[in-house]
Amino acid sequence: MNPDIQAIALIRHSRSKANDDPTVYLTTPDHAISLSRPEDDPEAVSAGALLETLALDPADLCSWRSPYVRCVQTEALVMRRALGDGYDRVLRRDSFLLREQEFGDWDGLSEAEMEARSPERYARRARMTDHFGRFYFRYPAGESRADVVQRISVFLGKLHRTSFRRHVLFLHGVTQRAFRMAWFNRSVDWFEAEPNPANASVLLIERDPATGGWRERYL
Repeated sequence: MNPDIQAIALIRHSRSKANDDPTVYLTTPDHAISLSRPEDDPEAVSAGALLETLALDPADLCSWRSPYVRCVQTEALVMRRALGDGYDRVLRRDSFLLREQEFGDWDGLSEAEMEARSPERYARRARMTDHFGRFYFRYPAGESRADVVQRISVFLGKLHRTSFRRHVLFLHGVTQRAFRMAWFNRSVDWFEAEPNPANASVLLIERDPATGGWRERYL
């Protein structure tokens, strides 16, 4: 285990084509959906400027990313802006554990289409949402939010087995919340109440120099 981790920055991918037009999910696999502006996305560039203020040392930094296209594109824009020539000296790793929640047979479907295709399961999801939240509902041939937290917990082991003291993670809305739940040992109630982060937001998890404990803040 690596007791010397000092900071972890969680960056949600910037705005994708599916964020602008949800019907994209009907024609393009989730992992292949790109950013709306992959060459010069202004939100990603702004996130890079925020990351630059941390004065990160490329030699002491590991960049992790979901292999989904929109995260790969966001990582390139953000890190080039934040590190300049130092970008090529950063160790960069893909991890499928950081992928988006999988919605299985319902991937890309509207609420009406979900209900029409599988009315019994849709009704069950409605009951669980009304009484218990969606955390434990597993989409047909897909994942529950609990499943996402479990695989993120596996990822934490990979993080602790590195020698790096600082990390940047490029991931998705649900996986960002799952990471924070697993890292801080937070409750299901916290997860259900916490909204997804904004596109290209930068959340910093860092050690408190006074107490040695962990704190988080958006840049």
